[in-house]
Amino acid sequence: MEMTFKRPANDRQLTFVEISNEARLPIEEVELLVMKALSLGLVQGSIDQVDQHVRMSWVQPRVLDKTQIAGMKKRLENWCKDIRSMELLMEKKACDDILT
Repeated sequence: MEMTFKRPANDRQLTFVEISNEARLPIEEVELLVMKALSLGLVQGSIDQVDQHVRMSWVQPRVLDKTQIAGMKKRLENWCKDIRSMELLMEKKACDDILT
């Protein structure tokens, strides 16, 4: 679950190898681990057994330490910058369309 929080919201695809390394489990046990987490409602997502990928769409909220909160703050700041950039782009495009 921690791995999911370390990634941007638009990049929540994890490989079995990454999960195996982070959880210190043999790669053969990764699928079972993810299936248990899905069945317990700790995460939501899907497993691609063929390509050995897991896509996480939701993770059960939990208590965060200061480092995790700082990371979340930074991601939110980046997200706000992206939103502002899109807003400015749309304003410019709208003005260009109105003037032409």
